[in-house]
Amino acid sequence: MKKKVKWGLIGASRIAAEWIIPAIREATDSEVVAVQGSDKDRVEKYARAHGIPLAFSSVDDLLASDVDAVYISNTNEKHAPCAIRALQAGKHVLDEKPMAMSVKDAQAMVGLASDKGLVLGVNHHLRSMNSHRKLRELVADGVLGDLVAVRIMFGVLLPQANRGWRTESADAGAGVFFDLSVHDADLLHFVLGEKITQIAAFTSNNGISAQGIEDTVAAIARTESGLLVQITESFAMQHAKTSLELHGTKASAFAEDVLLQRAGGTISLSIDGSRVPIAIEHSNAYPRVIGAFNDSIRGEGRPVVTGEDGLASLKLAIAAREAARTGQVVAVDTMR
Repeated sequence: MKKKVKWGLIGASRIAAEWIIPAIREATDSEVVAVQGSDKDRVEKYARAHGIPLAFSSVDDLLASDVDAVYISNTNEKHAPCAIRALQAGKHVLDEKPMAMSVKDAQAMVGLASDKGLVLGVNHHLRSMNSHRKLRELVADGVLGDLVAVRIMFGVLLPQANRGWRTESADAGAGVFFDLSVHDADLLHFVLGEKITQIAAFTSNNGISAQGIEDTVAAIARTESGLLVQITESFAMQHAKTSLELHGTKASAFAEDVLLQRAGGTISLSIDGSRVPIAIEHSNAYPRVIGAFNDSIRGEGRPVVTGEDGLASLKLAIAAREAARTGQVVAVDTMR
């Protein structure tokens, strides 16, 4: 019988409660044994509500316990410092996106995990959805032919419950780039099987975010092979559905309502204007994330999204932000 992976949560968050805790418990080889939050009363209440044995108000106290791995889901500016402390303490790390707010910090995390022989993963859960795995398969198998254009639209009306620091605090990593752009970057890299190398971008503020913080981004990017990609992301689209379109010389694929936390949405294949639906057996993405991470701790495979993958998506998001700031086309690899 496999020894159970003991998980500690750094951040008493909603995403942990709704998605990660159930996924850890669904796996027969892992359990949640501790949670940390800065507010002692709140984290103790959270622990009781979710049946977690240990509650800490100090990250160092949690790391001094016998947890094997930590999931980090506090505010964005805390991700890298907490991950680095966890890796230094010998703990495996599954970091929420963005993995860091700077390329330098993300590189430090990747290097530290490698030096210590620890697993570092990033929770870009979209790779684990069956809809996106099907899109990757269509590209890789040549069903679409040679791709000539790609368009992704991650437009939502950000719920009031998810605003706060996400729309108000630049210091905490507010705005679309660190919330949506990193997800789209990782998904595009995964589905297309190649990296984006250049990007140009514009931003706007539609009143969802505080002044000076973008709530909408429009970008055009180029991949290694020269493929052009249109990217639109927004916190201010109340009536939109998320979508990803892949246009090739043999066919086009249209995926709709597919970029959220819940599984679902549709995919259709279009040939000469006629659309045919593609059957997808949808399933919760998060058990796949946790299962692969647990296996990788035992040396069996790798996380769904590695630290290197997370670094690549972070570089693209930061390059898009720099492109919007300067009005210039930015090479992703110049981000340091």
